[in-house]
Amino acid sequence: MNEKTEKNRILRGVGISHGCACGTLRFFRKAALVREPEERIQRSPQKEAERLHEALEAVRAHLGRLCRHTAREAGEEAAEIFEIHAMLLDDEDFLESMRVEISSGACAEDAVKRSAKQYAEILSALSDPYLRARAADLGDIARQLTDALSGDGEERIPDDGTSFILVARDLSPSDTVTLPKERILGFVTFEGSANSHTAILARAMGIPALIGVGEISEAYDGTFALLDTMDGTLIISPDLNQQRRFREKQGEANALAKEHERYLRSLINKPAITRGGHKMLIYANVGDADEARAALLNGADGIGLLRSEFLYLSRDRYPTEEELYGSYRTVVDAMQGKRIVIRTLDVGADKQIPYFDLPKEENPALGFRGVRICLAREAIFKTQLRAILRASAHGSISLMIPMVVACDEVRRCKRLITECMEELSREGHGYDPHPEFGIMIETPAAAIMCEELAAEVDFFSVGTNDLLQYTLAADRQNAAVSAICERNTEPVLRLIEQSADAIHRRGGWIGICGELAAELSLTQRFADMAIDELSVSVPYLLGVREKVTECK
Repeated sequence: MNEKTEKNRILRGVGISHGCACGTLRFFRKAALVREPEERIQRSPQKEAERLHEALEAVRAHLGRLCRHTAREAGEEAAEIFEIHAMLLDDEDFLESMRVEISSGACAEDAVKRSAKQYAEILSALSDPYLRARAADLGDIARQLTDALSGDGEERIPDDGTSFILVARDLSPSDTVTLPKERILGFVTFEGSANSHTAILARAMGIPALIGVGEISEAYDGTFALLDTMDGTLIISPDLNQQRRFREKQGEANALAKEHERYLRSLINKPAITRGGHKMLIYANVGDADEARAALLNGADGIGLLRSEFLYLSRDRYPTEEELYGSYRTVVDAMQGKRIVIRTLDVGADKQIPYFDLPKEENPALGFRGVRICLAREAIFKTQLRAILRASAHGSISLMIPMVVACDEVRRCKRLITECMEELSREGHGYDPHPEFGIMIETPAAAIMCEELAAEVDFFSVGTNDLLQYTLAADRQNAAVSAICERNTEPVLRLIEQSADAIHRRGGWIGICGELAAELSLTQRFADMAIDELSVSVPYLLGVREKVTECK
């Protein structure tokens, strides 16, 4: 029997996100990692190095856009995947390997191919599952580099306007996040891992996905199929009875989902108040004005975390005061008078920016980052502070300092803010003379010193992502130890509670802007602590608001 006409073929795999889909199969024709050019163009090593530099800059900018897009569509946790990609892209060993290849006479494409292959093989051979998984990420980065070098704009998904179930050997994170969400009914891959970055993105984006089904012939392109991630099945050319049973099951699930969505939308602009009468503000974590507008449409009471480092990550030079001011002003205008908490520059660790020329560190998470960089490079910091203060003349802006461990750091920041105000007054610029000033509680030291720090600030905002890993000495991005972070939140919750008590005694307020803010199993605990504000990625706003109203 011809494979395309074979009926009731049932393939089994692993469902990595919930949902069902029915539609035609379309195959993702992924270009090779590096295409051999038809004709070698002889260029000097200097010219090839220049081409590689331009490709690196293009991919860095692209990763910045992917990060912002993913934060908007799938949440901050998912967006961190592309921060990891940016870190791999700037790995000095990888860069040096490509430079050596070029100096030895290789073209830029071959330099990328050989270096990526070499380091992917090293990573794949390691026992650490987290590092092994980075081999796939490195392949994604290498493909983006070669695309940038070749100017490849090939459309890998048919653009005929129809909806479909995508079939691929595997999908990279950058492939997944750029799928046309309005047309993708679901996807199926021959290979893949339930713990991969692609799986994380599929779940965050709400795309039904099935992995590990084995090889599927392209002869099935255009064939009708049923995808059920709960059963872990893909039925190709189903009979009428199979289609009827599937549609009944899908109809029930869709009806429940639509009813819940209508209820969530009804909560927009309604206060989030527990049954016991405690009001919590539901804020959004955003990176730019587009995300701020999306937050407003989803009922955000304000912005609890404006990640200002995106304004630096997307450039190949330091932004000017005017550029920063313009960006902040657009967010202020978008939020229509609602409070915006701007976190000052938080680079270092997993957010490496080449033009900052930061020293290579054995353990960057514990190194030169956050407020430490700002206080060591006052001119860069004051440029940002001046821009934020100028924008504060047009709306409600609060300043927030990251990675604080001591009161002295806070006082030094306050002195610099006063200096900036004096300069702006002399120059005739307007600003809010009394902006709210706060710090992030993301180091155990800050939580332990919360009483003293509360005397210096107006508010705390808890960055649970870093607070978890610093308290538990476990990298939450490392699959080998990430379960420690999932199972042992109690020490962190106790640090949050004592911080809340300290700031409340001083008449200030406390929010949570890390991933735990969106963890619905903890919402009641946060209400019991009298947490004043929860700040989450845009997709989680309504779900958190609903959960607060259900708390005692």
